[in-house]
Parts: sequence; structure tokens; C-alpha cells
Amino acid sequence: MTAPSAWQAPEPEIGPAPGVEFAGFGARLVAYIVDTIIITVGIIVLAILAGLLVFVLPILSILPILAIFIVPLVYFPYYWQRSGQTPGKKVMGIKVVRDVDGGPLTWGTAIIRLVGYWVSGLVFYLGYIWVFIDKRKRGWHDLIASTVVIKAP
Repeated sequence: MTAPSAWQAPEPEIGPAPGVEFAGFGARLVAYIVDTIIITVGIIVLAILAGLLVFVLPILSILPILAIFIVPLVYFPYYWQRSGQTPGKKVMGIKVVRDVDGGPLTWGTAIIRLVGYWVSGLVFYLGYIWVFIDKRKRGWHDLIASTVVIKAP
């Protein structure tokens, strides 16, 4: 009869590359909140500027009004394709990369990921909660755009 073998700890989950870890839900949520605050403050400043320009130069008030709609649409894709880190992600030390090779996002991938954000929120935010279910901690927006969020090196 053989003696029972000693218990062994499970192997640690490997990230997208040796020494790289996937970012957790908490860090991603805080980063998103920071980015939302930055966008909101920017929109408030643009709205105040538009309100002041209406009285001084009404025709110029169109520019900040247009910016109010453009800034939220461009904010995330711009930072994702530039460095993989929005200001919120930079604060939290996380980064968005391509799932296939860990490379930087292109404009196309960044825009698809933004569309994925909207899809993730459509059904009771299930697409965001999916981060808890997926082994690689990806939300629907990550799956749609073939991206993954990692802890920045």
C-alpha cells in the first residue's frame, strides 16, 4: 500500500507573458472612475466656456458645444492607441494591450473596444462583470476587440 502524497499548491496562473499579470476588477473599476471624473470635469469646463461665449461671441460657442460631444468619444481610444493607458489606468498601474501578442492597440482596435464598452453596459452591465468569470479577466469589450488589461511593467 502506498502512502498518501503530500498536498501541493496549485500552479499559479500564468499571465499573457512570463512575469506579467492580468489586472483585477478593482483596479479597472477605479481607473474607469478616475477617467469618468476627468471627462466630466472637462465637459463642465467646456459647458461654462460655451455659456460665456454665448453672451460675447455667440457663433464661437458652437466650438465648445461640439467639443462636449467629441471629447467623450475620443478620450478612451486616443489614450488606448497612444500608450495603452488612460490617465486613470496610469494611476492604477494597468495597461490595455492586444491579446494576441501584447502589442499596442491601433486606432481601429481602440474604436472597436469603445463600441465594446457600450455593448458591455447594455445588459445590466454583465459585460463588465464578465471580468470575474473569464480566466484572463476580460470583459465583453476585451473579447470584442481582442484585448486584455495587464498590470503595467
